[in-house]
Parts: sequence; C-alpha cells; structure tokens
Amino acid sequence: MVDKKQAPQDTFDVLQWNMIHAHDVFKAGCDSILRHLDNPPRDDLANFLGYCLAWAESIIEHHDAEEKIVFPFLNTKLDFSGEIEQHKAVHAPLKAMVAMIHEAQADLTKFDPQQFKELVVPLRVPLFNHLDDEVSHIGADSLKVFDEPALRKMCTDMDSYSKSHGDPFMIVPFMRSHTPPEFKDHWPVMPWVLRKLVVPILALRHSGYWKFSPYAVS
Repeated sequence: MVDKKQAPQDTFDVLQWNMIHAHDVFKAGCDSILRHLDNPPRDDLANFLGYCLAWAESIIEHHDAEEKIVFPFLNTKLDFSGEIEQHKAVHAPLKAMVAMIHEAQADLTKFDPQQFKELVVPLRVPLFNHLDDEVSHIGADSLKVFDEPALRKMCTDMDSYSKSHGDPFMIVPFMRSHTPPEFKDHWPVMPWVLRKLVVPILALRHSGYWKFSPYAVS
C-alpha cells in the first residue's frame, strides 16, 4: 500500500494513491451526514440537503469516471467485474437518496431524517467495503502488467474526464473540505493558485453547504 502522506514518484503507485485519498473523502462525508442526521439542522435544512447532495453526486461522478475510463482499461488485462457489480449495489440507494433530496429541496417539510438515515446506514458497510476492495486491487504489483505510458495516459484521461463532468461548484469544494489539513498541499495535485484562490471562490456559490464538512475548504 502506498504512503498517502507523500505524492508517489512511481507511475504504478499513482492510481492507488489518488484512489485512497478520494475514497477517504467519501467515507468522511458519509460519517458526517450520519452524525448530523442524529440531530437534523431544522433551521438550516436547505444547506444540509445541499451538502448531502454534494456527497452523493461526488460518488456518482467518481464511479462514472471509473466506468468510462478506468475499468475498460484495467479489464484488458485484469478482472474488475466485481467492482462493477459493487457499483450497481451502491448506486441503487444513492439514487434513492438523490430523489429524496430533490423532493425535500422543493418542499422542506417533506424531509424525513429517519427515512433518509434508513438509506444511509445500510449503505455504509457495503460502500466502505467497496472502496477498500478497489484500493487493494490497484496496487503497483497488480498494475505492472500494463505498460507505464499506457497507465500514465489512463490516469490523465480519468483526471480530464473528472474535470469536464460534474458540477465544480459542488464537487471541488466538497472534496477539499473532506481532505485533512495535512494532505491539502499535495492532494489532489494542483497549482498553488488553484488551491488557495480558485477553490475558495468556487466554494462561495454554496458556502452554506460546507459548514457541515469536517474541514475547511482551503
């Protein structure tokens, strides 16, 4: 397993390193949502719902990138059919959550925190298991069946896909506000001006959402 405290120098470690950090973001978001569901912020429900939506859509967008870019590449020499099946099991409750959020955003009185919790709680274990299983399957030893330039291109293609899909005003601030301070300077890899200036500007559009995040955006 790669050391997540420092950016890898070996191309064969890059995918796992990025996935570890991304998956930690999703885990932190899930646990934050569950903590707040025990005492729902009735006076700030619209922002909380937006926060929950950012979490769900971040996972969905991440899985879309994997299914469009990563898995087709990996499946040419490895077997990631199990991860694809795990995606299906995770997406069913996620889509139900998104539908519930949209309904409540249209009418806040319709939000039932207990009903929402009944979707999140059973999802936590299979989601976390999937995230851990996937990381364990993309270690350097497994990926060395691929040519280094091809693997590097796949990682670049995934990064490009992620940047061109999803809502940057939601997904980027969500990601940054669930990255612990000790990792913010090196994950994800981005210029200083983006980390310190652009991301905080992106976060302003939905600034109320991030009060439920465990860390600051920048």
